[in-house]
Amino acid sequence: MNVVIPMAGQGSRFREAGYTLPKPLLQAHGKTLLEWSVDSLPLALATRLIFIGLKEHRDAYDLEAMIRKIYAAHDPVFLWLDQTTRGQAETVYLARELMDPQQGLMIFNIDTAFFAPDLSTLLIDDQHDGLLGSFGSIEPRFSFARVGEDGYVTEVREKVAISSHALTGLYHFSSTQDFLDVAGKALEQDEREMGEFYVAPLYNQLIARGAKFRIAPCRDHWILGTPAEYQQFLLCIK
Repeated sequence: MNVVIPMAGQGSRFREAGYTLPKPLLQAHGKTLLEWSVDSLPLALATRLIFIGLKEHRDAYDLEAMIRKIYAAHDPVFLWLDQTTRGQAETVYLARELMDPQQGLMIFNIDTAFFAPDLSTLLIDDQHDGLLGSFGSIEPRFSFARVGEDGYVTEVREKVAISSHALTGLYHFSSTQDFLDVAGKALEQDEREMGEFYVAPLYNQLIARGAKFRIAPCRDHWILGTPAEYQQFLLCIK
């Protein structure tokens, strides 16, 4: 499985709050936020571990060497960008030459850590075309999935609480080529949502074609996207 970690944001909220390190390198309970996020994943399923970041962060903080050391067992590969993109879907799409299109794809950002002991089992189940990590919330700042009576996802929306199934930011496609097809189409036709190319809405195109997706609930989760959430995380785990 291709596992892609997009971390190519500027982290403006942290910078404006006075933090000097980029968000992936902030420490919490003996690990960086990057490690808390990536270590949430069942990396034993990864055949390609791909990190996408900004060249300025690589050069200023020797980021590639650090990640290579931590995840040496997974032989990570990297795509370093000159500038930020127009959204996570575009960021991941830019790494298409590093992916094996015949394998599955798992995308996860560095804004969340979670614990989902059943995730590996769900990922290798062939009764669906992909998974969306989820937790319970109706706060409209998240992405959401609506689930039908048959247990399959019927709709995905960005920042609209269409259900109580908020999304962790873990996006899985059983076929990498499926993601590349719909992401490429969205970019070509400039199909943005709220001004950005998000991953979550891409599922709707595949659902319309008959693809079947399920949610993968987590047992615990920690949101790490803002300075306030980071400070809360520092206090919540002992």
